[in-house]
Amino acid sequence: MKLVNLRSGGRPEVQIAPLIDVIFLLLIFYAVTTQFVNDQRLKLELPEAKTAETIGQGKDASPPEVKVAADGTVFIDDREVADADLEARITELVKNAPDGQIILKGDRGADYGVVVKVLDTARAAGAKGIQMSTAKPPAGVPPG
Repeated sequence: MKLVNLRSGGRPEVQIAPLIDVIFLLLIFYAVTTQFVNDQRLKLELPEAKTAETIGQGKDASPPEVKVAADGTVFIDDREVADADLEARITELVKNAPDGQIILKGDRGADYGVVVKVLDTARAAGAKGIQMSTAKPPAGVPPG
């Protein structure tokens, strides 16, 4: 490594090539790591349906999601919602949703009564469409 004597009157230089290399390495690092980020905050085991369809691809704004966990806990925007606040939060969600649509994701082991309560609350709040989210079973495997 060549050292410059600053007392000799030479002007210090900033080497641009190593800076560009570091920037590209950081860019590649962030590009690679963000592709594999998977939302694992709330693990739902969705029920399977042979007639499940993939919808909403290519749309600018997808409908917001309401999730019901296996223990009956309701989540909106990945935040737990208290039973007392459920109606107000769903009303706000429906009001701000594109086309008044929401997606309801209920865990396979969730209490059916809680799912129906969320569904009924969304309808009462004026939801124009409620999509029930399911998982498509692997080919050749019967659902169940």
